Amino acid sequence: MKQFTLQRFSKLTQSHIFQISTDIENFHNIMPDYFKSLDVIEENKYGKIVDEKINFLGITIQIKTKHIIIYPHIHEVHILTGPLKGTSFIELYVSSSGGTSVSIDINLQFSGIFKLISFLEDFMAKKMSNTMDEFIQSVEMYSEKKMLSK
Repeated sequence: MKQFTLQRFSKLTQSHIFQISTDIENFHNIMPDYFKSLDVIEENKYGKIVDEKINFLGITIQIKTKHIIIYPHIHEVHILTGPLKGTSFIELYVSSSGGTSVSIDINLQFSGIFKLISFLEDFMAKKMSNTMDEFIQSVEMYSEKKMLSK
């Protein structure tokens, strides 16, 4: 298990980036290289259970996740199946001067044979950091395209 926090800044307002980041049904439009499909299979006042087809590290896998959205600042993602079962991402969106501070507390868990390969933790942490950079860029570009299409 590896725990770490990633933090970035976005020029978007807190409410705007939070709305885009929690629009689960359209996330494949924001980061199509990573998210191939997201299907909400259950939804209630506590959250959403989502079947996700994702591509990470060049591997496409099907996983099930639980999303808990606490407006207007917190989005939790818990991986329920697959090689990272038990992993959680707790996203926090805080307004700051000129935009929003976005931080993600990551509790990285490996299951199955992946538990035996300890060097994967640091490698995955680096890849997730790079992915967060791409996420901020993608959300900002997605927002600009939406504004231009209005």
